[in-house]
Amino acid sequence: MSTQSDAALMRAVRDGDVEQLGVLFERYHARVHALCSRLTRRADIADDLAQEVFLRVLRYPDGFREESSLATWLYRIAYNVCHDHWRRDRRADEVERTLSVGPISPQGVHAMDERHVRLDEAMARLTPEQRAILVLSRYHDLGYDNIARVLDCTPAAARVRAHRALHELRETYRELEQRTDHLRASPRIDRR
Repeated sequence: MSTQSDAALMRAVRDGDVEQLGVLFERYHARVHALCSRLTRRADIADDLAQEVFLRVLRYPDGFREESSLATWLYRIAYNVCHDHWRRDRRADEVERTLSVGPISPQGVHAMDERHVRLDEAMARLTPEQRAILVLSRYHDLGYDNIARVLDCTPAAARVRAHRALHELRETYRELEQRTDHLRASPRIDRR
């Protein structure tokens, strides 16, 4: 693998050396793929979306400004690619969300697994931007300055949006937890 800096590799890509994009792909594909997968909650399309990110890098190499890190710029592109996907598939996503948001069956599920299922369901109920902020801050350890660059807002706005997203996640999680507790407490009807 090349020891050149990301900025030097991007300058080479900008000058037409497409092979250097392969080096950047090797460095960042796993992170970009993970972000696309978490943002869309669709592992089946994360491969295509991650590929689209690198195609956009190839098409628009002048978009990279060296004052920010390449990772932040790639996350911005990934967010935009996912946002484009959400717009195209809004109806399909709403149908999927409606079908997937049902009562959680507590039978046979360990407490830890149940919490993960509940958290996943609560994340699914957030808006795409709220989910993006939490994924970028919690899973990719981006600070508010970098999140602001990804979402094209100020760091203060990113901080406020992150706070609101976390609040919404907590409220939704509690609601799901109460619903699960209610289902456990409901008497069972034998329908033989």
